[in-house]
Amino acid sequence: MNAWQDKLANLAVSITAGMLLATGGMMMSIGHQQVKIVTQVENITQKLDALTENMKALEERVRSLEIKR
Repeated sequence: MNAWQDKLANLAVSITAGMLLATGGMMMSIGHQQVKIVTQVENITQKLDALTENMKALEERVRSLEIKR
């Protein structure tokens, strides 16, 4: 191989390595975003569960007040 072929081969290796690093970084970023979304969904689910329990308690209270009337 002559000098320009060596340089071209080195450039190709560098580009490939850079692309692999970038792809890995993007996959990590996507994974991190997925974790954040799952955490937010879990938080929302917990809040909805708490609201459901509060609604049930309010319904019971209304029923007991209606009975007293």
